[in-house]
Amino acid sequence: MTAMKTTSHFVLLAGSLALLPVAARAHAISTEDLRQVTARLQDGDLIFIRQANPIFRRVAETTRSWETHVGILFSDPNGTWRVAESRFPLSKFTRLERFIARAEHGRVYITRLQAGLSLAEKQRLRRAARARMRRWYDLGFNYDSPRLYCSKLVFDVYREVTGVPVGSLTTFRQLLADNPQAPMGFWRMWFFGRIPWERRCVTTTSEMKSPEFCPVYDSMKDK
Repeated sequence: MTAMKTTSHFVLLAGSLALLPVAARAHAISTEDLRQVTARLQDGDLIFIRQANPIFRRVAETTRSWETHVGILFSDPNGTWRVAESRFPLSKFTRLERFIARAEHGRVYITRLQAGLSLAEKQRLRRAARARMRRWYDLGFNYDSPRLYCSKLVFDVYREVTGVPVGSLTTFRQLLADNPQAPMGFWRMWFFGRIPWERRCVTTTSEMKSPEFCPVYDSMKDK
């Protein structure tokens, strides 16, 4: 593939990601729903949503789950909740209500480390997340790249501070072998015809199902 074709392909894919906020504005959370969510939160909780974008739907089809995005929750001194997230194009802290506004059908799922976090650990988590802000998004989902994607941010921050594995590392070979119905055509297109079989990645699904964490809120059940 020529450099020009590769660049055009990258721009097309990136452009689809950039449309995410536009697609989800209709799902802004109400004041009452936001109050119900924040009443349950603690610093360090993980928040999962499904983003309304056809690219991320293919990711969900591959992992056979509903969610496609994850971040870490932290409160400001004034009580405002923000989500540390890796999103296109740069990782950032996002106000909780804006994060939820990108959730398809408004679904939100929150989990918490079962062993709990000390105040010092919560502070270190915040610092570790802040140190990873303004990092470029990795469209190749390569765990060993210096760039980030959402589940890699969560995995690395928790491993650095607590040593607790949030989810698990796998290769694309294993990930696709585990699901015979995975959209192979999409992944061949995404990687310009050559799937990096031995590339390591960590999925949002493995993090949402991590045995070290327990659910504390599901908007489908807890309203």
